Formats: sequence, C-alpha cells, structure tokens
Amino acid sequence: MTAPERSRLARERLSRELRRLRTEAKMTGTATARATGMSQSKLSKIENGMLLPSVTDVERLVAELSASRETRIELVELARSLHAEAETRRVVLHRGAHRHQQTITRVEARAATSRFFQVNLVPALLQSEAYLRIVLGTMPQSEQEAAVAALRIRRSRMDDLAKQFVFLLSEGALRWRMGSAELMAEQVEHLAAIQRRPNVRLGVVPWSADANVVALHGFHIYDERVVTVSVLTGNATITDPLDVREYLALFGRLERLAVRGEELQALLKRIAEDHRRLG
Repeated sequence: MTAPERSRLARERLSRELRRLRTEAKMTGTATARATGMSQSKLSKIENGMLLPSVTDVERLVAELSASRETRIELVELARSLHAEAETRRVVLHRGAHRHQQTITRVEARAATSRFFQVNLVPALLQSEAYLRIVLGTMPQSEQEAAVAALRIRRSRMDDLAKQFVFLLSEGALRWRMGSAELMAEQVEHLAAIQRRPNVRLGVVPWSADANVVALHGFHIYDERVVTVSVLTGNATITDPLDVREYLALFGRLERLAVRGEELQALLKRIAEDHRRLG
C-alpha cells in the first residue's frame, strides 16, 4: 500500500470514528458543533472526510462526546500524524533569487551529496562569471550583488572534498545562447576545467542519446531530503519523501544516458568550437 493510500484510509478512519462517537452520544450535529465552537457545516465536512480537523478540533470533539481515554489518545494522535504528513508534502515557493540562494546555501551546507540536472541552463555552481552576469542581468544591481555574494558562499563548499557534487546537463543547455559566441565557448571550457575536481562528477546527455525519458524541467536534489525546482515566478522547495524518491529515480535514468570521460571531453570541445565557428 502506498503512502497516499495509507493517508486516505487514516483520514477516513478519523472521520468515521468521530461520527460514530457523536451517534453513540446521541447528540445532533447542531448541538455538537455549538458545544465545540464550530459551525455545523464544518462538523459535517469533518465527519464526511471533506476536511481534516485540527488537533484542537479533535481534542474538543472527543472530550465533548465522552470518548474513552484510550480513544481520545488514539484519535488525537491520528490527527497529529495526519497533519505532520500533510506538512511534509508541502511545496514551498520562494520568490527572489537572493532569498533562494540563502535557502539553498543552508540546505547545501548539510548535504553530503548534491545532484543537479538542467535542460537549458548551466547550473549556478558551474557558471562562469560572465555567464552568471547574463543570467542575473534582469535584476536590479543591488539584488545582483546579493545573489552573487550568496553564490560565492555556495561555491566555496565545493572545496570540501567530503561533499560530492553530481551535475547532469542536456547538450541543449550548452548550446542555448546566453551571450556571445566567445562567452559560450568560454563557459563550455570552464566546465571542462571544473570536472577535474575529485568531488565533482559531470555528465552531458547528448542530442544523439535515445532518451525515452521525459524531463519537463531542471531540478536539484540534496541527499535524499530536498528537491528544488526553478519556475518562472520563484523557486519551489519539495520535501515530501515520495516526491524526492521520484526525482532520484529520474536522475538515475538520466545519468545512465550521459557521456563522461574522454567522450565528454570530445563533446565539450566540439560544442565550444561550434559556438566560435557560428559566431
């Protein structure tokens, strides 16, 4: 049984038990709602599984309906665990690059292994200074400086050889023109230098790969705890364990498509030459 199914059954059980207690107490919905300080509509939604009651709601209901001590403890704990589970499934959207950099700096500081996949952009930790300035170019100058400062702190952690950094890019990410031909060629050559670090693993999924994998967007994974996804209006942080495992599985499939070593060096050289040739 999957976690969502277990959660659904637990919610159904909570609503069913609360309805049973009210029936056995021979109290109407109106009287119970009035006695516990909630509307009849809210109580009806709780009893029909349409609304997850707060822990306080459950405490008031089991007390008013004269539930046994054992039942009180059981249902209150059930409500508490359901709310804890709901909290882990949240996707939190952060607005603003500087705030996002600060959040990711804290996450990366704790992570032993950081994984990055990008479809049409070089990951921030691998960006050359010129490429970075192009990416941040639409921001006010003050925000740019704050974002650059936060990124420098993140990059300094790559000097910690106890931490592992795994980068996957599509070939399209390296061919997507973010600036001049020379800037792009230098960015590609910058990657070739960075991948020589002992704690950095770089792979590129070439255009020629028979992918059969749908990757709708880029994403970052920190250990097996947190996933971040950049969207147009901000950056989403995902912490639900099931969702994180889905991203880990996708990363594994993409990683098997990537080229490395001498094959990667040859590909990077060819892309840099293409940028310069096409001008």
